[in-house]
Parts: sequence; C-alpha cells; structure tokens
Amino acid sequence: MAGLLISVLSNQAFAAKSTRFLTASELQASLLSESETIRFNGRNYIMGVVDTLMLTKSSPVCMNEKTEINTITDLVRLQMQQRPDLLRYNAASVVREVMVANFPCV
Repeated sequence: MAGLLISVLSNQAFAAKSTRFLTASELQASLLSESETIRFNGRNYIMGVVDTLMLTKSSPVCMNEKTEINTITDLVRLQMQQRPDLLRYNAASVVREVMVANFPCV
C-alpha cells in the first residue's frame, strides 16, 4: 500500500512539472508551418477551443452551425499576424477573444 502511494505521488509530481499551456506564438507557428500535418494540428487545436466554448453554459459566442473551421482558423491567424502583441498569451485565450469579437451573442 505504501508503495502504491509513493508511485501515485511521484506520478503526480511528474505530471505537474510537465504541464504548460500552448502559447499563441506556438499556435501561429503551427498554422504557418510548411508541414500539412502540423497545420492540421493547429487547426484541430482551434476547433477544440471552439467546441469547448460552444459547450459552455452562457457562452459569449454565438456561431452559426454552418461556420467552417477554416474560416475560424483564418480569423485567428489574421488576428495574430495583425497583433503580434497577442503572441505571448495563452493560445486558447486568443482563440476565445477572436471568437467573441467575431461571433458575439447579440
């Protein structure tokens, strides 16, 4: 039993050390990558953030169901290119702000 507790605690300590968020700079790099796979991963990251926003109660985002993920990806990429000051922030927060600005609930 003591061995199990030590194992669990050491796994938790390891997980805590490796936890960090994707920055907008890292997201931008993936969206601008020459590798289709890496661009696809960036697009899927944005899609995951958008899905989470849409599932959140009282979401500040009201998006048409027919809105294409490529449209959203283009909006996020454009905003990061126009505002390089955003690149130091958490990527999910930048995606959220782009969504709120472009798809507000009116």
